[in-house]
Amino acid sequence: MHAQFFEMLQLAKQAGCRAGTTSNGTLLDKRLIEKLVEYDLDIIGFSLAGVDEKNDTIRKGTRIRKVLECMAEINSAKEKYGADNPEIHIAYMLLRSGLNDLEKLPEFSENTGSDQTVVSSLSYVVNPEMEKESILASSETEYSELKDRLIEVRREAVKRGADIYFHIVSPVQNHFACSENIPRAVVVGSDGSLSPCVMKQIPVRGDNYYFVDSQKHLQQNLSFGNIQKESLNTIWHHKEYRQFMREFRNAKGPAVCQNCLKKKIGEHILDSFRC
Repeated sequence: MHAQFFEMLQLAKQAGCRAGTTSNGTLLDKRLIEKLVEYDLDIIGFSLAGVDEKNDTIRKGTRIRKVLECMAEINSAKEKYGADNPEIHIAYMLLRSGLNDLEKLPEFSENTGSDQTVVSSLSYVVNPEMEKESILASSETEYSELKDRLIEVRREAVKRGADIYFHIVSPVQNHFACSENIPRAVVVGSDGSLSPCVMKQIPVRGDNYYFVDSQKHLQQNLSFGNIQKESLNTIWHHKEYRQFMREFRNAKGPAVCQNCLKKKIGEHILDSFRC
């Protein structure tokens, strides 16, 4: 959609960066796909919430058939030009109502030629009716059984030459352990504002609320500066940003992070899925 996308991609590649983007496939055609290969885009991710047409009912306005066509066209273009890039990644949203499709993911990943699939549960709930979809297990026993399923799914994917990772909210984890790469990453908004993570860069109009454990919370975004006014390096070393980092590293975490579901996806949980 961005008129200067390929200019930005070229600048990133010239700077020695790996560059990636996400798409729902709607605007991708053969010409654009071949141009992505030509400009050596490293990664293209497709956001899905199902392995069949159920995806279309969850991700309104998208069509899984179109996404599959795009994946096939990308693989064809890479073969045509003898290119390794872009890698195809799948960002898969796993809802509680979609758990029965879990075991279909390895075959789906293999058939689409995807290099990596990252399965996440819903971590930002703006409708109380959706909260039941975000927590995939309601007890420690149920969560343990779910983890066993996830491990088997990943083993099957590896056998098929695919790879699957899981970022799943734990219903039993109470200590602070964020899955976001806060000490080494930033999020820059379209207006230039710089935030520590995507959860603090949510577009809001007026008072927006989200729900955790059936409790209603006001969405409070957080920015430490704007790259249209200061350099990223200057903002990164702001006193307030450094204080936030110190709080992030302690046992309780920053106050603004206390009601975020991302803090319930701990690295030790992710490690248990690596086979």
